[in-house]
Amino acid sequence: MNRNAVRLVMRREFVERGRDRGFAISVGVSLAIVLVAVVIASLVSNKNKTPSFDVGFAGTRAAVQQQMAENAAPAYKIKLTASVVSDADLAAARQQVEDGKLDALVADGRVYVQDSVDPKLEPVLATANLASQVPNLDQVQVQTVMKLAPKDPEAGQRKTIALIAEIMLFSQMIAYCMWVATGVVEEKSSRVIEVLLSSVSPRALLTGKIIGIGALGLLQLAATVAVGLAAGSATGALHMTAQVWQTVGIVAVWFVLGYIFYASAYAAVAARVSRQEEMQTAVQPLNLLLMVPYFAAFAAIGNPDAGWVRVLSLIPPFSVLIQPVRIAGGDASWWEPVVAIGLMGAMTVGIVLAGARVYENSVLRFGSKVSLRAAWTAGRKA
Repeated sequence: MNRNAVRLVMRREFVERGRDRGFAISVGVSLAIVLVAVVIASLVSNKNKTPSFDVGFAGTRAAVQQQMAENAAPAYKIKLTASVVSDADLAAARQQVEDGKLDALVADGRVYVQDSVDPKLEPVLATANLASQVPNLDQVQVQTVMKLAPKDPEAGQRKTIALIAEIMLFSQMIAYCMWVATGVVEEKSSRVIEVLLSSVSPRALLTGKIIGIGALGLLQLAATVAVGLAAGSATGALHMTAQVWQTVGIVAVWFVLGYIFYASAYAAVAARVSRQEEMQTAVQPLNLLLMVPYFAAFAAIGNPDAGWVRVLSLIPPFSVLIQPVRIAGGDASWWEPVVAIGLMGAMTVGIVLAGARVYENSVLRFGSKVSLRAAWTAGRKA
């Protein structure tokens, strides 16, 4: 295969498709969807966010009250920042309460607040106030809670990332695979394919087309991810951890594998027809093949350890959409992605070779739809 021809076709596809208004609209819609998703996630995150309070304690039992309040806060699901206020700073602390810089000040059985005590803070302060009334309370041993099966604090964020990754993978792959199919039929219906094949081989043309359009897909994916991460970090909906960056890398790897696999299949199917109307019908089975793992992946998010989810996450082409969700959610064992990528890589090589053969034997046959058998055996008969 002529590498210069592949680069020429790749550059042509990248530039021409990149100038297309449809690409700009696609990028704009993707960015808008991501921004809306981030805003919704931010609102939900803020709604479920653990409330935080700053409280000062003064008086003879201030240290004990502080300890009691800090021990009681987790039970009432609040975050408490407690401090001991000296007698000299008592007036300043009261001023901080008036100014809203301090949520409450507890001093000798009295609670000073700006207007009213927050209902979530009130039971904590009531518990702390016992310290000023019960003798020798500072000698009482505090009950310790031992968590036998603690919840992962990042589980919610991982599920959100997994959901976003799933939607992005599906939308990107089906959009750009359809671009490949549409491009093949456009060239064939307009007879431009005859001119192109006078200069490059069918396999070089197919390879350059898939790489060029795929590069645009990666560019859009990178832009979408960058905007999503920036917006998520700015709104507090997303905390930039190593797990987030790992998910970004996983999505990129599976997009490349899935795109090459499906794009080769879409191109082969499109090469067998000569009109856009026929193309829509011809690629329906492939669309269904993409949608089945897409909906299965949604079920996997809610039940990632189900037996059928584990099996399908290893089997191509279902693994393209299911395995990234399990990895992003932290539900996959270390060996599962290795096996899934190995199987997907092997099957991708096979589908690329088969797709190239069908494309090569069908792309110059005009008129009625070329049967799969004829497309597969044409080369041998020749």
